Amino acid sequence: MKRLFTLLVVSMIASSAVFAQSTELKISEKVKVTFPGKPEEKQGPNGAVVHFYTTKDSSTAYMVVNVDLSQMGLTAEMITAYGDALWEQMKGSMVAQIPGAVLTKDQISTFKGKSSLYTEIDGTNSTAPLMKQKKAFGYSFFVGAVLHQVTYYSSSPTAKADDAASFFNSVVIAD
Repeated sequence: MKRLFTLLVVSMIASSAVFAQSTELKISEKVKVTFPGKPEEKQGPNGAVVHFYTTKDSSTAYMVVNVDLSQMGLTAEMITAYGDALWEQMKGSMVAQIPGAVLTKDQISTFKGKSSLYTEIDGTNSTAPLMKQKKAFGYSFFVGAVLHQVTYYSSSPTAKADDAASFFNSVVIAD
């Protein structure tokens, strides 16, 4: 009985240690997300801020990008006025930046109450380091003039959008 109790306590400590590794991160003024571990932060082109976490075995990765487009003269009102046409324009430039990748699904939807572009990308034949031999699932959405992209990458050939559900569900957008 004592041994069973000890095993139970050790299991509880070990499982809480796994969950304790999650990192909630405020990625912009109104958006926060929980990564399964501590992400790295990098500065991208055009003022983009990239937060990226890769699992120890490199089989999955989680990425959030935010870019304040007001610095390029785009306002929240302009974004609203462009409507779905803006997503169509973004989709074309997104795929062009990933050589050899194929956009397998795209749909304009609602994510956390915001108009969004949902994409699935197959990088089986991609030469881009981030996408090579991976699948990606993600949402792009605006809060004001700030573009946010939340993306899940997997090297599993059977990866599906449901694999990213907990990551996507962790996104919180304040009004």
